[in-house]
Amino acid sequence: MSLLLLCVCFSILSDVYMAKAASTVIPDIQASSSPKVQEDAVRNLIRRLLPFHSESFKVKVDLDLGPKDQDTFELKSVNGSIQVSGSSGVAAAWGFHYYLKIYCGCHVSWSGVQLKLPKLLPQPETPVLVTSNDKFTYYMNVCTFSYSTVWWNWTRWEKELDWMALNRINLPLAFVGQEIVLKRVFLKLGFEEKSVDDYITGPAFLAWNRMGNIQQFGGPLPSSWHQQQLRLQHQILNRMREFGMFPVLPAFSGHVPSTIKELFPTATVSVLAAWSHFGPPYSGTTFLEPSDPLFRKIGAMFLQEVIMEIVL
Repeated sequence: MSLLLLCVCFSILSDVYMAKAASTVIPDIQASSSPKVQEDAVRNLIRRLLPFHSESFKVKVDLDLGPKDQDTFELKSVNGSIQVSGSSGVAAAWGFHYYLKIYCGCHVSWSGVQLKLPKLLPQPETPVLVTSNDKFTYYMNVCTFSYSTVWWNWTRWEKELDWMALNRINLPLAFVGQEIVLKRVFLKLGFEEKSVDDYITGPAFLAWNRMGNIQQFGGPLPSSWHQQQLRLQHQILNRMREFGMFPVLPAFSGHVPSTIKELFPTATVSVLAAWSHFGPPYSGTTFLEPSDPLFRKIGAMFLQEVIMEIVL
């Protein structure tokens, strides 16, 4: 079974605190992909970024490099090639990025790249060893998936995943396509498809739907959207794992269609206050109290569905 991390609630903690907390709670967690798979992932990253210079770099993933639970990379010259070794695929990509910045004066960003390499690639005169402060570097939040990524295709996601690896991000959120999983769970519980479709918003508003701010607005989502997002999520997770990342997947948050009382009359729910300038039927979402046994049941069903779809 591949590695699974679950985000049970939407964190409002800082990235640094999240990383430190994760290191404390799950200190022994290991990447699901082999060193060979991680090496290949970094080699392919280098080919995408430097197609005419990729053969100048040698990549090695050594799980024993550096202190335990701290990403480490080493740069050194070996027989005229630049060898980048890392304790993980992410660490090796981080080392490659370090070489581009420090030795070549290059820059890789979200909006563009500057890769004006010297005619002769500089060789490290002496080995360089760099170790991270913590095991995990956390990235993204629930809003990012509506502000920025909701319209991305695989081409754009591939660039982002490369950027993550280059910047030693190994604990990224992976929230794409969760609506189809949630819909499957609600249908199994007996909700009518229309009530589920009316609950879920359109693509640009999914973050606020996931946080319980609004419902229905901009929807319903067609089946083609769900299927496209599910395929994209598989591609994203596969690449994350190839790099040796630890994807953080969503869990049930407690927000439910307003028809829940028709199916479960004794369920303990709250109707939330209107959010921003959204009026009925878009505001006043329904929240199932975590103390209700039904919350645990739906949560377990959601996780089982995620595991069956994405992990096994």
